[in-house]
Amino acid sequence: MAKIKELLEVKMLPIPFKAFRIGAERINENPVEYNKTRISGNNKTTYNLHIKGACMPGEKDKFTTTSKSEIELSKPLFNNQNMKAFQLEKLNLSQNSRFVPNDDESLLIAIKASYRQVFGNISIMESERPIDIERRLRNGDITIREFIRQICKSSFYRSYFFEEISQYKYIQLSYKQILGRSIKNQNEIINSSIILNEEGFSNHVDWLIDSNEYIEVFGEDTVPYMRGWNSPIGFKTRDFLEAKNLSKAFATSDNCLI
Repeated sequence: MAKIKELLEVKMLPIPFKAFRIGAERINENPVEYNKTRISGNNKTTYNLHIKGACMPGEKDKFTTTSKSEIELSKPLFNNQNMKAFQLEKLNLSQNSRFVPNDDESLLIAIKASYRQVFGNISIMESERPIDIERRLRNGDITIREFIRQICKSSFYRSYFFEEISQYKYIQLSYKQILGRSIKNQNEIINSSIILNEEGFSNHVDWLIDSNEYIEVFGEDTVPYMRGWNSPIGFKTRDFLEAKNLSKAFATSDNCLI
């Protein structure tokens, strides 16, 4: 790498230095955060509401699961979205909420980082963008965690990362895209396979996003990012190698893992 950089500096190679990277870079140097739900619900609407509109901007309870939401009969009684919402609400009552950006520039950065993390090198076309979900994020109806949940359940994601690849590859990618890491052991593969086969694709997405690991690492406001590059606590050397294998070059699609 040092030799390549040296050649570039003397203009012997017309190739940008970053083109030689293997994918270990993020869009932003630091984790991306965004949350407007804390200030939503006011009279300063960010788009014009039609007279027959269903709700006003900033009504988070209409678009997210809370401890007061009705429990779906098809969901398990324990370890479901309602229970996770109750735990988060209880946690927020005992802790001071720290400042998180909520301006329009931070919103665009967060959306771009979310698409890059979830969709990888597959660029989403303008006509395929989930505008309604982006609008809800902008108006404080949903948090980043719910935004990630929705784009992971989108038809675009399902088409590229679930239906066209093997189940094992999908499990690999879902851990990378949602939890920001590689699979640690065989039990995670077995548990994911059971949920996929018995409860379906949508419930598997919920299982990862509502996991204690996701909430503890990313919370409501942080866009997931690939971990393991700097040897965090609890990771092994093998996890770094797996992360490198999952993070292909910029010209390679994530759903083409070998």
